[in-house]
Amino acid sequence: MKFVEIWDYTSNVESFYVKNGTAISFKTNKPYMYKHSIATNCFLQGPVYPFLWEDSYFLNLAEYDGVPPYDSTVDLVLYVNERIGLMNENYEKYSVNNIRKRFPNAVIVGQIKEVEPTFNSGPTILGPNEASHRQVRPERPINRIKLFNDCDFVNMPSIPNGYCSKIPYLVELQNNINKKIVYSPGPTNVDYVFENYYTNEKLNSIFAYTPHQHHRRGDTLEFAQYIGDKYNLPVYYKPLYNDRPFDYMSSHDFVSLWSPHLYHFNLDSMKTQPGQQCKQVASVGSINIGGVNDSHQFLYPETANCDLDKLEESFVKYYEDENERFNVIQNAWEQVNKICGFDTVRKVFEKEFLKNE
Repeated sequence: MKFVEIWDYTSNVESFYVKNGTAISFKTNKPYMYKHSIATNCFLQGPVYPFLWEDSYFLNLAEYDGVPPYDSTVDLVLYVNERIGLMNENYEKYSVNNIRKRFPNAVIVGQIKEVEPTFNSGPTILGPNEASHRQVRPERPINRIKLFNDCDFVNMPSIPNGYCSKIPYLVELQNNINKKIVYSPGPTNVDYVFENYYTNEKLNSIFAYTPHQHHRRGDTLEFAQYIGDKYNLPVYYKPLYNDRPFDYMSSHDFVSLWSPHLYHFNLDSMKTQPGQQCKQVASVGSINIGGVNDSHQFLYPETANCDLDKLEESFVKYYEDENERFNVIQNAWEQVNKICGFDTVRKVFEKEFLKNE
């Protein structure tokens, strides 16, 4: 199958194609990485789907003035259109109808990447020299419905009947579009993460994970320190500096920082987040404690909550019993492969979206 993932806009990722499992920049024709890559053949988030099928590619439409190159050999287009393309003045150029003209033999799948409150976020009044796409636009939610109605399918990268499927925004969206939303977890390069960062000699310590957005950190730092003090375990976290950007560390250095620790505390209360970090935790054989991101519920169901008493109770069970530790690590490893591994996601996409081809 030949596959293309298209975003209407991103300032972080340039267009690339995949050859022999490696991302190659269209612009330079050289191996390509961006800030959420740990290698040219492993992106931790962003446009990961093209790695599932050889000779597939990713297009950032901002590089093509909204009009992608013509390609009649493509079987499936995964289309993320959430900012520039949903503004009234750009809608026709970025419409599904025009995408079909550029990929005449492809099935078009609309992808839900952002949901409220991040979808259509931004200032109501633009500042000096501020780009127009950053502004909140009242037409975006309406145009998103029109766009999805014109697609062949709509996909949400989440598990069926999970936390995400029940949030009010997605329930309302389902009621307003003319097709059933397909829920299918996004891919994780489990094999690469395991082969490069797994160790069976874990440090008996805690890593406290702190996302960029402060509201997602919840009680992570305080609870990790409380458990560390009470049970005499060292607590580690990513050093943050006032004079450096949050993402000053490379993705490789960051995974190398947290992956040696046995316990990974992440009390993120956002059910709308996919839980990419937790998938990586499962891939390196650590134990995630806390949080209700999408992946938490099927990888670490016992600790997929933010109830501090329940989390301490579960932690003590793992802390005191090696068999319990083994079982939770083994289950997470099996589930991340079964649900998020490349082979699984590849088969789900082909079954759901090419079943009549």
